Amino acid sequence: MDIDPLAESPAPRHAIESDEEEDEYNPLHTQPVTHCAPLDIQIVGNIASVPSLVIATGSVAKYWARGADLGEQVATVAVDKIQVGLLFRPAWTQAAVLVSEVSTRLPLWAMRAYTRAVLGAIKPTDVALLDAYAASVYISDARTTFVDAPLRYLSTSAPSTTLSSAAQPFATPNLVQSTSAAFVAHRAEQSASATLLLVPAPHITPPAPRELSSSDYSLSGDTTSWSSAHVRTAHALLFAELGEQVASTWKEPPAEKPTAGRARKRPIDTDIGMYI
Repeated sequence: MDIDPLAESPAPRHAIESDEEEDEYNPLHTQPVTHCAPLDIQIVGNIASVPSLVIATGSVAKYWARGADLGEQVATVAVDKIQVGLLFRPAWTQAAVLVSEVSTRLPLWAMRAYTRAVLGAIKPTDVALLDAYAASVYISDARTTFVDAPLRYLSTSAPSTTLSSAAQPFATPNLVQSTSAAFVAHRAEQSASATLLLVPAPHITPPAPRELSSSDYSLSGDTTSWSSAHVRTAHALLFAELGEQVASTWKEPPAEKPTAGRARKRPIDTDIGMYI
């Protein structure tokens, strides 16, 4: 660095230039996470090819599943021995139902591999998805709040009349950054059908974690006040997009009792018997 020896006082710190600035430690600088080792993705349980698949993701998936009468879990999708997806075969539909990421979330670098593994194993002809979007930061010409925010959708094909009359398009420059986006993108690459329904959420979802862990506390004990009317409509639309008029309707689940503490979740084993 250059300092004037004739100056009456030292130069202020911001005026001193150093060629070694790039070598100095910067606590705000972070290196991107790269995952070199291949992911160990296993689908354990009773799984077979089905004509259609419903995929519900995140905290809205947990709320929807509790009122959807899904029955007993028949399989699980584990990523590096951590349970990420729960697979159901309800008696009232021909579709399989995957409830994904209700207790943990996938990092961005794991989403594509997870998507390919699920769709490659189940091989559905049609796919319908359920997720959420943050109403408070949605960019549109008309300002909306959570109270009056509509259901929105993304589709790889022209929407049906039923869909377009009950929901509004999820328009650019807004982005879907959850695993749902990877599922829709993969289906689009295969020129296959996929419809994503997005329920308005009053909060902004935290960014995806940098690493996969057995529990994501941003999802544990979720107290989001979801619109039961929106979720009920989304339930009907999900199966209508698959060509089904199901007799089973979605029922608002009772409020969850608060827990005294959060127990650490253990990696899964072959015992997958559980209910939602």
